[in-house]
Amino acid sequence: MVRILQTHIRKPKPEKVFRNPVIYAKELARRMAEEDISQAELARRLGVSRARVCQWLGLLRLPSEVLESAEALGDYWSVRLITERGLRASSND
Repeated sequence: MVRILQTHIRKPKPEKVFRNPVIYAKELARRMAEEDISQAELARRLGVSRARVCQWLGLLRLPSEVLESAEALGDYWSVRLITERGLRASSND
């Protein structure tokens, strides 16, 4: 009887991609307007809490200069360039 050894070929992990929180928040706001849904309904559809959706949308109330500079960085990064916490802190300076 011949025994065949199975080798496990590991699939490479997909590269992690980070989103720009300002651009993502604008996409959520646009989706809410287009689909005429509430924050609670959007949260259900995304599988997150309503509070989390509120946090994302709260970024859009930051000063326009903070939003513009964050949006200028683009979207889909291989490393995290800015965070929600960093954006909020920079608006308090």
